[in-house]
Amino acid sequence: MSNKRKYLIFADWQQDHSCAPYFDACTQAILDGTARISKTRNEPGYPQYPCFRVQGREVLVGAVLEYYLYRLGAEGFDYEKARNFSEQMRRLAGFSFEVRYPLSQWVKRCLRNPYFQNVAREDSFYESWVLNPNEAHDFIPEDMFKFACYVAICHTKYDAGDSYTAQQIFEYVTALGSNIPAQLKKNGSGTLPKEVVAYKDAVLSCKANDAFATIKITMKEDTEQSYAQTLDFLCTLLEAEFPRSYSFDFRTPSKNVLPIKGLPKCGVHYLFAGAIRYPALYEKIERYARLAMREFEWYINLQDEKCAMPGTFAVFALGITNEKYHALVCDYLSVCDGEHQSLQGDFVLAYIEQYGFTEKGLELYRICEENIQHLPKKLMTLYKKNEKNNFTSHIYTTSADSVGGIY
Repeated sequence: MSNKRKYLIFADWQQDHSCAPYFDACTQAILDGTARISKTRNEPGYPQYPCFRVQGREVLVGAVLEYYLYRLGAEGFDYEKARNFSEQMRRLAGFSFEVRYPLSQWVKRCLRNPYFQNVAREDSFYESWVLNPNEAHDFIPEDMFKFACYVAICHTKYDAGDSYTAQQIFEYVTALGSNIPAQLKKNGSGTLPKEVVAYKDAVLSCKANDAFATIKITMKEDTEQSYAQTLDFLCTLLEAEFPRSYSFDFRTPSKNVLPIKGLPKCGVHYLFAGAIRYPALYEKIERYARLAMREFEWYINLQDEKCAMPGTFAVFALGITNEKYHALVCDYLSVCDGEHQSLQGDFVLAYIEQYGFTEKGLELYRICEENIQHLPKKLMTLYKKNEKNNFTSHIYTTSADSVGGIY
């Protein structure tokens, strides 16, 4: 081959089919469950990439998935085979670039590019794909639509709530004449048990959709039991394979809020401001918080300066109510994405105003300061004032001790 690198990529097979045995060996190892991911050898001028090593050669992980899907399409596309192989790859490599990129390329190569056209202006940064009226598409196999929707759901579940890419794929499939996205919007993927994604009684209605990452809860009466059932529903949902970024719609007659200025007034805020009124529920609230909070995941219906990591309002409710949950708050402040989120600054300000710069308060301040772009000005002012008072007190104490020592 003309390039100097030693590892194989998908383009190598496209240009020279003699390397097919290496790709076939990797494919079989994945199907057999014996494949192991390694790193390419350190070569000057080339980064190290995840790869499979077979028969003395290195094949990039993503290249094997591209190869398998391409060959499957040529032989007669089979949804079950494509999905099962992709799932095995995801379990091996996670929904990393090596898996995410080949799947996205498959959607573009097989569904978007042949049947849609980009009508955006040439100088536009964004693309705008619409159905090409000159391309017939009534012969596309249903299995290809199913697999495209599987890819969309993967983005929803494993790609930090990438609802934009998922929505694009659903729109392609719908425009091409399939009703699968409409069914998914109504019923979810069907991979989670019905008792996990839905609950209803005389007071409470809970419904979750894993394909579109939505949680909708309606509470007709604010009672300790209804909040307890809601928290149990959420925890059971997160213990199943539900997306870690999701939109949260909570409706209740009483719109309680936490004593923290600056927080968005929204359903998930009302939920935990209401639940915190019942001490017997604190353990359930903490359980939800621990299950929910993960870096780079979001409540996707809270945006811009009000964006928040799942678990945010549960942690704030416990943290502002009782110092017992100091460790939970510290863990939260360390995990949340301070580059994009700033609500933690509002919480720490409210905490300091309530409890002062105690040892715990100072620890929260320092962790928050290290994991936020801009602290609230009022919080910084209070901190400087506290530092000045401590310094003055120290000087006064030292001077008094010195005077006492002379006499």
